[in-house]
Amino acid sequence: MRGTAGDEAERMRTALQPLHDAGSFRMAGKLRAADGTTTAFNVQLDGRGNCKGTLGAAESLLVGKRVWTRWQDAALPDAVSSLNGGPLDPVDPAADPSEDTESAVMKLLRGAYMVTDLPADKPSAEGIAPVCQAGALLAGAGSGTDDVTSDTVVDGAGERLQQLTRATGPVTVRVLVPVDGEPTVRRAEYTVDGGRSLSATFTDLGDPLTVRFPRDAPTVASADVLALLG
Repeated sequence: MRGTAGDEAERMRTALQPLHDAGSFRMAGKLRAADGTTTAFNVQLDGRGNCKGTLGAAESLLVGKRVWTRWQDAALPDAVSSLNGGPLDPVDPAADPSEDTESAVMKLLRGAYMVTDLPADKPSAEGIAPVCQAGALLAGAGSGTDDVTSDTVVDGAGERLQQLTRATGPVTVRVLVPVDGEPTVRRAEYTVDGGRSLSATFTDLGDPLTVRFPRDAPTVASADVLALLG
């Protein structure tokens, strides 16, 4: 049975309150870019605005307003393609390798963390930051004052789930909770006008976590990488 807007807002608050109270938690799911491509992530937030984990084939962490991202060697061509704004040009086998920009960038990034100060010149340079920021916003979304609506009931692993949705400006938050019993969050979705969205599940609530930047690891500034790519 569909409840009142007040009932649904209370169910959303109850579902998200454990994330807010815990502060630290693990979030796993998929990030969808405006062009429709999806990337899996698995991150931990420490409740103080920092987080670490994986985004696709990259290891990344956010401390304050700075992001460190390091890709596996096999993922570097795709990473450089994304930073370059599209597919890489075919490499001319007769060309001088020292003049091949993409190869130079991959060499620069191999084994090193790319360091980005936020906000980045290109969203593709922000690494794990959008995921971490969305997670923190989801943890606080239950306290919003906007109306909450209940959408079509869906099936989730054999369980009937109620969709609770709140739209605030360009951001839409949708929380899926069991139709019956306590409104425990099974999955949450975060969507921004323009096509970018995130879908996630949550575990390890309240587990202590310390996020530190890699002091002794080789680094390269994303500004230098983007300057090379032109």
